[in-house]
Amino acid sequence: NLNAAGPGALTYVNGTATLNGSATGVTVTGNLITANYSATYGPLAPAATIDLRFRATLGSTLAAGTTVTNTGVVTWNNPPQSASGSVSIQVDTPPGALTVTKTTPLLEVTRGQLVPYTITLTNVLSGAIQGAALVDRFPAGFRYIKGSARLDGTPAEPTVAGFTLTWGNLSFAGGAHHTIVLLLAVGAGVGEGEFVNRAQALAAVGGTPVSKEATATVRVVPDLTFDCTDVIGKVFDDANGNGHQDAGEKGLPGVRLVTTRGLAAITDEFGRFHITCAITPLEGRGSNFALKLDDRTLPSGYRLTTPQVLVERATRGKAVRFEFGASIHRVVSLDLADAVFEPGTADMRPQWRPRLDLLLAELRKSRSVLRLSYLADVEDTPLVDRRLEAVARAIRDAWRAMNCCYELTIEREVFWLRGSPPREPAERLRGAK
Repeated sequence: NLNAAGPGALTYVNGTATLNGSATGVTVTGNLITANYSATYGPLAPAATIDLRFRATLGSTLAAGTTVTNTGVVTWNNPPQSASGSVSIQVDTPPGALTVTKTTPLLEVTRGQLVPYTITLTNVLSGAIQGAALVDRFPAGFRYIKGSARLDGTPAEPTVAGFTLTWGNLSFAGGAHHTIVLLLAVGAGVGEGEFVNRAQALAAVGGTPVSKEATATVRVVPDLTFDCTDVIGKVFDDANGNGHQDAGEKGLPGVRLVTTRGLAAITDEFGRFHITCAITPLEGRGSNFALKLDDRTLPSGYRLTTPQVLVERATRGKAVRFEFGASIHRVVSLDLADAVFEPGTADMRPQWRPRLDLLLAELRKSRSVLRLSYLADVEDTPLVDRRLEAVARAIRDAWRAMNCCYELTIEREVFWLRGSPPREPAERLRGAK
């Protein structure tokens, strides 16, 4: 009796019933199928088989995931007894019957932070769906916060297996939806980068997917509190010019320092500076960090006794210290002109060469900056540059040979009697036009 499976659950397909391969002996009345074996084949022999076969269709209004049970009964009269057997089937959920979306309001997270997720499941069918399951897979290193899950606002703990969360036995009316919210924690050992959380709905029958996979991505970034490197330091008056701050050497206020990223700091009244979170070094191996002093902001007459750009190795969570030294330098000026050199060359006339020895002796007296000043007239610019370079090279070589007490800084400047370098012939012609 197919009606026993439930109203509208099964409907017999006409002409499909056979008894041991033949339609003889089978009577069908609506959804009631009766087969009389003895009337057709005679008494049932020992170990013989009665094979009644037919086809039925599932009702169109059955909810996906519904279990339908059909029972068959056999009776005999020698001796009078009966027996029955049943088989159950479930209504499949078609692929795409559910849509799943997964979102998180956070794009960037740090280690130890709690990340909220929202999963929405919607039945796109007009009919009901029963017994579906939602499987959520989260990345290694993340951890589910027990007790945080809610199904439509009601606590609903999932089954946890490794990095998989499962909510089973979900039922939907036609067009209905469910919302699941949960919290995951970012583990302390998680590396930086993007991490994807995935969710998908499965059918009650066979666990086959009935929705596309939904994803939500977060990016783990350095923690500004623990991973950044602060830069501290001082700009000091290096009175003895040794490049290190000694007792009694005070700081220089109002000096500007700049990083390669454009961050700037100004020293306080004691010459100190501090740049918060100046760099986030590479994880595991650190990074080089460069800091440059703007020498235009030094007090008048001061010159650096340390390099203008310093580079230090930065490690996550540790501060880096820089020290810049500057001191007042005596400026010794050497005036040059065309008459000092052989005509048209960069060679100094013999009568002027002894003056370089006098210059070196003067430079030895105290820390100084040498300024080469050239008074030019009709010489061309390349010749002036060559002459200045030749004089500077000769002085540097002689100073190095003396093995003197400090590093000599040589500055150059050119003054033109006519206000500017003479123009080339082609430039004069263009000017005449």
